[in-house]
Amino acid sequence: MAKNKPNARQPSEVAAIAASRVIDSRRLLYFVHVARSGSFTAAEAALDIAQSALSRQIRQLENDLGTKLLERRGHGVEPTATGHVLLQYASEVLELMGTALDEVSTSKLGARDRVSLAVSRPFSTTYVPDVLVRFNKKYPQIHVTVFEASSGQVYEMLTTGVVDTAVVLLQANSPKISTVKLFDESLMVIGRGDDPDLASPVIERSDLSRLKLMLPAAPFGTRAILERYFYDGGVSLDPTFRFDSVSLMAEMIRRNGYCAILPESACTSELESGEFVARPVNPGLHRTLRLAHMRDRKQPEALTALRETLVSVVEERHG
Repeated sequence: MAKNKPNARQPSEVAAIAASRVIDSRRLLYFVHVARSGSFTAAEAALDIAQSALSRQIRQLENDLGTKLLERRGHGVEPTATGHVLLQYASEVLELMGTALDEVSTSKLGARDRVSLAVSRPFSTTYVPDVLVRFNKKYPQIHVTVFEASSGQVYEMLTTGVVDTAVVLLQANSPKISTVKLFDESLMVIGRGDDPDLASPVIERSDLSRLKLMLPAAPFGTRAILERYFYDGGVSLDPTFRFDSVSLMAEMIRRNGYCAILPESACTSELESGEFVARPVNPGLHRTLRLAHMRDRKQPEALTALRETLVSVVEERHG
């Protein structure tokens, strides 16, 4: 009977060692969202998971790794030195997982080209229908999937590999992301037409703290632009409500007299009817929309064609 070599590992021992070097992917995803947003509350909104469950999964990840990953700072959290190391690699791992899923899906579905796009409202309702009609007419064999999410979530979907391309608001700091400017869009204070706090034709930045203002929840989008604007003006805001649904914001304006900072295109019908009013702020405030994709990801002809179609529709609208 053959004997095991003295130094040979048993299969069970090899499996245990391999398992010890694997991180739970869901916990990794939760950690990335919390670390990037700096807030369990924002991550809860983005992931649609109870904050208690989110905290429990992060604690379990810390137990798995035997180290502290997040430190509480005031109203938020930030990664520890070890957390920063994990965040760098976790982002790459999640991106590769997304790519793997796309490749598996494509191989199952056969030769048909498929491409995905993430956009926020109101871009989705204003531009995307024309983009899809034109694209389908020219490329009927290509299947398109469109995700509508908050501006912050759109950025996350792009960088984690959920979609092939996305319309984002922030200029990419990473060389891995390629962006093309689409257009600049003014942001206005929007509220009910009978709101006495909006009687002035222009709202000064210093007066924003007096309004019943709602702000976005997800980072990396309009929220980051607004927070920079407030910081530059020395304005401190701690809003009662933060969420990323434009329709919910409209209902809060309509029913409860709140205000939001949005582009006029987000509430076109309400503004045209006079139910809502839009007031510019001083100094002026705007956001820049950009079409983005990951440089190190495969760039099939279908994706290039979709991007070219989207850009052409936007250019026609903006002259």
